[in-house]
Amino acid sequence: MRHKPRMSNDLRQQQAVTQLLQQGRQEEAWRKIRAHLTLAPYDGWFLHEAARLARRSGELDIAQRYYQRALKLAPQDAGLLNGLGLTHYDAGRFTEAEQQYQAAIRAHAHYAACHNNYAILLHKQHRYAASLTQYRHALRIQPDYTEARFGMSTLLAHMGQLQEAESQMQQVLRDRRGDRRCRNTLGMVQLQQGNFSAGWQNYQARYALDNPDRFFALPKLPIRYWQGEDLQGKTLLVRTEQGLGDEIQFCRFLSRVKAEKKANNVIMIGRAALKPLMATLAGVDNYLVREDEQQALPQADYWCSLLDLPQHFLDSSQPFSAQHPYLFSAPEHQAQWPIAGAGKKIGIVWKGSTGHKNDSQRSLSHLSELAPLFALPDTQWISLQKGAGEDEVADFPQVQPLGAAFANYQDTAAVISQLDLVIGVDTSVIHLAGALGKPCWVLLPASARDWRWLADREDSPWYPQMRLFARGQDEAWHNVISRVKQALQP
Repeated sequence: MRHKPRMSNDLRQQQAVTQLLQQGRQEEAWRKIRAHLTLAPYDGWFLHEAARLARRSGELDIAQRYYQRALKLAPQDAGLLNGLGLTHYDAGRFTEAEQQYQAAIRAHAHYAACHNNYAILLHKQHRYAASLTQYRHALRIQPDYTEARFGMSTLLAHMGQLQEAESQMQQVLRDRRGDRRCRNTLGMVQLQQGNFSAGWQNYQARYALDNPDRFFALPKLPIRYWQGEDLQGKTLLVRTEQGLGDEIQFCRFLSRVKAEKKANNVIMIGRAALKPLMATLAGVDNYLVREDEQQALPQADYWCSLLDLPQHFLDSSQPFSAQHPYLFSAPEHQAQWPIAGAGKKIGIVWKGSTGHKNDSQRSLSHLSELAPLFALPDTQWISLQKGAGEDEVADFPQVQPLGAAFANYQDTAAVISQLDLVIGVDTSVIHLAGALGKPCWVLLPASARDWRWLADREDSPWYPQMRLFARGQDEAWHNVISRVKQALQP
């Protein structure tokens, strides 16, 4: 009987903390929790709440200490083990996170949320088969676990199982019709399968304000957004988005807006690095640098984001193609970049931007992975690599290191225009080669392949002179390079 007042008081304090957290009054909740733990440092409930609150606030070291104190009281508590696993995951300590998830599952085999968390970790580490197993465990335990179903659908898409990925995404959308994040991902899966009409419509969710993973937000411009209205006698302003490769690939539609939609004026807001090159694109009346767009906008009747243009040409006889080439390099500029030697001239690029979320899969680890090609006779090898990896050429005297000296894409184009072939990973350089009408062989990653490279094809409708060398799920890069070498031999 003596303990009832204490227990009743603890319960009231728990209820007070819970109410404060529900009301979003975290600072007040923190004060109550800390005050209580000063008097009762091993109160399990308060330790757990302190750990969760610290983790969600990003105070990961503090969260870890609270979880560890709580686990001294309850070492088999699956919720605590899972929470400590999440803390390690947020801190990038993946080995420790996995150990805690496994311990939590041993303590509570039907812990759906922990199976989902473990699946996310395995997915991030590219351990796809193991991740899929954990997602399926979570969904067997809790079939209506929509977040796990979405995670599994993205994993299936990264594994190239596109039809199953789409089926799972459609089920997510039946449960959560307004899920823009899922709709955007579904759009990319549909585009990769060649379902362009539905794909482009869903892909517009990439900038939806209620998409927590949106790629960017549309700026608020005092101009109507173009959705296919008659452009005859009108001015259209087009704004670039995403990467440099996207601008190079989709700028073709600016020419088509002028030629086929009969726009009177077409204005592009793009990037400074591409401005000299875009001066060669037909049909663009003015190219403004995006970095300077704080200046007054030019007069226009409509505006559109660049990657929304293709959907307006799907009913044409050539939905993808402009004339090839559609970008050009002047002979006088090419003369500034002489290429030494006789024989076939092949340009190479082996790394993309290190900031790309899939760069670890799409880029080669080192130029040495291409070294088996360098023994081919009567061939001049030219590095187009700029930035990450450009210094690796120093170990290969048979490769001319031109890329390191490029100042802009006009320089890159001048060299590519003199080549017989470009071989590279999925970067803006291979899009430039395609836009210049140059034969180009692309080394594609095994997982998380970009949607623009259509499934189960070795060619590309975007660039008729392009050939795709896709890495298989369990294939090493050296096997892909061997296939390239074989294709180069007469």
